[in-house]
Amino acid sequence: MDVDSSMASETTDHDPEGASHNSPESEQVEQPPAENSGSPPPPPPPPPPPAVVGPRTAPTYSVVNVVMDKKEDGPGPRCGHTLTAVSSVGEEGTPGYLGPRLILFGGATALEGNSAASGTPSSAGSAGIRLAGATADVHLYDVLTNKWSRITPFGEPPTPRAAHVATAVGTMVVIQGGIGPAGLSAEDLHVLDLTQQRPRWHRVVVQGPGPGPRYGHVMALVGQRYLMAIGGNDGKRPLADVWALDTAAKPYEWRKLEPEGEGPPPCMYATASARSDGLLLLCGGRDANSVPLASAYGLAKHRDGRWEWAIAPGVSPSPRYQHAAVFVNARLHVSGGALGGGRMVEDSSSVAGENFPDFQ
Repeated sequence: MDVDSSMASETTDHDPEGASHNSPESEQVEQPPAENSGSPPPPPPPPPPPAVVGPRTAPTYSVVNVVMDKKEDGPGPRCGHTLTAVSSVGEEGTPGYLGPRLILFGGATALEGNSAASGTPSSAGSAGIRLAGATADVHLYDVLTNKWSRITPFGEPPTPRAAHVATAVGTMVVIQGGIGPAGLSAEDLHVLDLTQQRPRWHRVVVQGPGPGPRYGHVMALVGQRYLMAIGGNDGKRPLADVWALDTAAKPYEWRKLEPEGEGPPPCMYATASARSDGLLLLCGGRDANSVPLASAYGLAKHRDGRWEWAIAPGVSPSPRYQHAAVFVNARLHVSGGALGGGRMVEDSSSVAGENFPDFQ
């Protein structure tokens, strides 16, 4: 895996929702009353509205009319899949240009007990996941044309799986873990290279021990360099371990970290979102007692090489797991999730993510 570790990244986050819009032209200047006018002075202007504290309502969604040449080009109903955004390749208007794309991989097309389920159900003992119809399909969504297509990359694909993790590294999608028809998937790293018109699968050679087979974990690229894998379930219990792979150093090797500070409890089905300045925010999840979590933790690397956890200040979203979250500038947008007991979270919210301690 030749990872492009020199990808441009912003060094300053900006939250347009929190920006001040005052200008000299808009300031209210109180004029003194005219002498001997006999009229009372005008009432003072109303106080400004209080600042919003805690989660805000997220922007509304709109339906996009997608294009498909044939029905199987679309992913269809499924769960436990991944959807990864990949940046464009080349200059627009030049030969070989590839626009921004979304890559959907794997997932389960049915649940055990559903009449539509086929094949051996995936399970992890007492872990409680019961999926069927796991796939290794790859579907590509062209952001510019709103078109879905099912693609068949060159190379040996990963085995069918769901509840895996995927993250973008440059113009590649890295996939690891999950659970398939035969149980837990191997811990191998698979890379889908999207730099050419016809994508290609590669299996990454990694030295030494790694996170091991697991599902329901999280993975993100931190600081445009470190591939981080955290938590999940190894088929026996939820985990809280942290693993890092330096994509800029060869040979590739997983390293188990022991971050300072108070970190999250063992959990699965959380989200891990990387901010452009190198902060990783782990949000929600389900603990060893199947209780949904409302906590949020930031993980960052000090300049001297130490890693540290910090509890996110302020008000976090309501307890949830199997939700989705993504940073837009300095604000984390959180959508959906489960509460347990067959109940779903019905709201979407956004949380300011700029008030963390200054990691140096």
